[in-house]
Amino acid sequence: MIQAIRDSSPGVLLTRLLIAAVIVFASYNPSGTSVFHWVSNNENPTDAWVILGAMIAIVINLVLLIAAWKALGKLGTFIVLVFFAALVYLSLQEGWVSSGNQQSMEWLALVLYSAFLGIGLSGAIIWRRATGQVVTDEAGDIDR
Repeated sequence: MIQAIRDSSPGVLLTRLLIAAVIVFASYNPSGTSVFHWVSNNENPTDAWVILGAMIAIVINLVLLIAAWKALGKLGTFIVLVFFAALVYLSLQEGWVSSGNQQSMEWLALVLYSAFLGIGLSGAIIWRRATGQVVTDEAGDIDR
């Protein structure tokens, strides 16, 4: 029990958010230095290294997205998306981002997407901290 509490420190949560952000921004970012730009601007887009790099980026993003979806569920995902929609609206209203500037909207979307993935990766920890209940999955392929 003590080890479980120690492993769910804010540092672990921030590390998961940081990992999600690194993966998202390495896959695509508006600055032009990402796997997406490497693939789309490559002289030989059918090169095996280019295809492998693109597939790795896609698979890692899908794995994180599935993990976030499983951790948060439909209701949790809906709550996070509504909260993010409110943040987008606030950002537009206060002028922090401009709807006329595509690049600022892309940065905001990527930050929110990486935050969603980070929250999803930390979903069980956050739930345990908030409620004191441990989340477990039942595996259907394990015989008892």
